[in-house]
Amino acid sequence: MQLEYHQLERRWEHLRVHDPQRQRRLLASLADSGQQVPIVVVAAEGSTDRYVVIDGYKRIAALKQLGRDTVEAVVWPMSEAAAVLLDRSLRLSEHETALEVGWLLAEM
Repeated sequence: MQLEYHQLERRWEHLRVHDPQRQRRLLASLADSGQQVPIVVVAAEGSTDRYVVIDGYKRIAALKQLGRDTVEAVVWPMSEAAAVLLDRSLRLSEHETALEVGWLLAEM
C-alpha cells in the first residue's frame, strides 16, 4: 500500500542509532533502484488513516530526501507492542546495539 508521509507516526525513530555512511549508501541505492522493501506499519489506535511505523525509518528519511511523495508499506494486523517485539525478533540483518535495546525497554 502507498502511504503519504503525513499518515506516518514515527514514534519509535529516536530508538535507533544513526549511521551517516549507511544512510548515504541507502540513499544511493534508493535513487538507483527505487524502494525494493516496504516499510512495516500498524494501524494507529483510534484513527482510520494513520499508521505507526515499526520498521523503515531510514528508508522514509532517504525517500523524503529524494523528493518522493509516498512510501510503499505493508500493514501488520496486530497491536503496536506486538509488532515492535516481532520486528525485533525477526531482524536478520542489522542487529540492534545494546543501547538500542535499552532504549526500547525504557520506552515500553
